[in-house]
Order: sequence, then C-alpha cells, then structure tokens
Amino acid sequence: MSSARSTLYKSVFHLAGVDMRSEKKPTILHRIEYAVLRTVIFFAGLLPVRCALALGALLGWAAWRIFGIRKKIVLINLKQAFPDRSSMELDLIGLQSYMNSGRFMMEFARQDRMGEDYISKHVKIEDTEALENLKTIDGAILLTGHFGNWELFGIVNSYILGDMSFLVGRQSNSLVDAYINRMRSIHGIELYNRRSAVRGVLKSMKRGGYVCWLSDQDAGTSGVIVDFFGYPASTPRGAAAFAVKLKVPVVPAVLVREGKGPDHRLVIGEPVYPDNNLPQEEAERDITQKYTRQLESMIIRKPELYWWAHRRWKTTGMYGSRKTEKPEMNLEGSDNEE
Repeated sequence: MSSARSTLYKSVFHLAGVDMRSEKKPTILHRIEYAVLRTVIFFAGLLPVRCALALGALLGWAAWRIFGIRKKIVLINLKQAFPDRSSMELDLIGLQSYMNSGRFMMEFARQDRMGEDYISKHVKIEDTEALENLKTIDGAILLTGHFGNWELFGIVNSYILGDMSFLVGRQSNSLVDAYINRMRSIHGIELYNRRSAVRGVLKSMKRGGYVCWLSDQDAGTSGVIVDFFGYPASTPRGAAAFAVKLKVPVVPAVLVREGKGPDHRLVIGEPVYPDNNLPQEEAERDITQKYTRQLESMIIRKPELYWWAHRRWKTTGMYGSRKTEKPEMNLEGSDNEE
C-alpha cells in the first residue's frame, strides 16, 4: 500500500468519526439495553403509523418539558443561531425539535416496513430537476445532517438513486450496533464500517455510486474550522478529504417532514465541487464551508427539524471560555457524543 493511500486510510477513519478501537464483549447492561430496544421496537411496530408518531411526539414533549434533557445546551445553540428571536420562540423551537426526534425514533422502529410503496406514498421531491441532475453525476458524496429523519433519508435515496452506501460509526453497545446496522441494511443499503470505510468509498465512487455521509457535528481538534451560524465550528474533514482526493462533488440534501405525520419532502442542494486550483488543505476547507453554508440555509427554513442537543461549537469554546486560538491537537479523538 502506498504511503498516500495509508495516510488517507488513517485520516479518514479518525476524521470521519469511524471508531478504530477493538470491540468489547457485551456486558450485562448492554444486554439489558438491547432487550429494551427490541421490546420498544416490537411494540412500536404494532401501532398504526400515525399513532406511533403521536406517541413519539409525546415522548419528545416529556423529554423537553418534564425532564429538560440537554435543554440548556439546546437553548445556547438556538440563541447563537437565532439571536433576534425571543426566548419564547426559541423554547418552542426546542420543544418541536424534541417532538420531531420522538417521531424519528418511532419511524426508525418501523423501518423494516418502509419499502418502495411507502416511499412513493409519503415522500415527494421538491425539485425534480435537481434530482435528475444528481442522477447524471458519476459518483458523489450525498451529505446530510441530523435534520428531519436522517435514517429515512438514506432509505429514500437508496430507492431513488439505487447504488447507495452508508458510512457508519460504532455504538459502544455491540449488540445494539449490530441490530441497528441490520435495520439499515434491510433496504439494500451497503454499510461501510471502520474496517471497510476507505476501501468501500473508493469502490463506490469508482462504480459511480453514492455515499451518504452525516457531517454536521463537532469533530474535535482534528476537524476543519468553518463558520456555522456566525461562529467557528469544528467540522468533520472526511467528506471533503474524499471529495478532493477523488475529485467528486459533495451534494448537500435533507429530508423535510411535512406536518406532524409520515409525509416528507426531499430537498437537494447544489453540488459542491472541489477547487483543483487550491492546495489540498485549502480545498478541503473551501468545500466544507460551502456545503456547511447550504446545510445552514436548509436548517433556517425549518429549524424545528434540526437536532440542536449536540455541542456543535464545543471545540471552539461556545460552552465555556471562548478560545481565540486553535486548540491543541488531540491525537486520540472519539466518535462518542458528549
């Protein structure tokens, strides 16, 4: 293996949030978590879809109004993103975001039922011309964020585009991780884990396929610092690194929920091509900033569908003393959410 290829392997595993640590034997707690997950999914599958979504929304309401889970972080993030909105407006966005997340969880529990007929009935394309243009691209990274239903986003595109792959990280509970990945692969989606990520993406791009990539969470000191809602944010480098290395575009897109039910709308952004005239690091920063800006615009249209509970600006000091200098490099890294 060439040194360039070796460097790419190591950097993408780390920067794209793919955990390279060895798997641990499941503990008793892991087995309990797995049993609870399977039980919840079983009973959620017994409910009519709209009843399941209503139950999910109720759970989200309770998480916000009663338990206040990560509420402080959400409100800090929302205040940064929408400084001109009142506290009441921001609170409502936070509540709606949690209710959407509850609906998302119920949809995930019913994912095995969301086949081609379901997609045809409940998903519309906002811009059919943008979709047709996407189909003409010979290999692309389809980039989304933690917006709407990002798991259903992949399923929708697997039926619309055909050759669809996921780059997935790893849950600490190996039983839960394996089950979630089985759920993801039901619809013919190819999954790339920590062992197969680089080789898989290279193969997918070579055959003209699409790789679905989430790239909107804090990437630590190894990320690319770009602007996100008016404040520097560390952003995963992986998607841009692949785009620059392989000379393929990054296409931002999101799945937008319509109302409170199962209907969605697929929104496809403008393809972002790497600038071949820039040095590699600058080209990666350029493409990262451009797709991040498009994601930001999509979020502004429907902020209540975004998952605001992540510490998006953690590395750049949003939640403590704001750092004015680039943080020291942390060579260990982690794909675990704070």
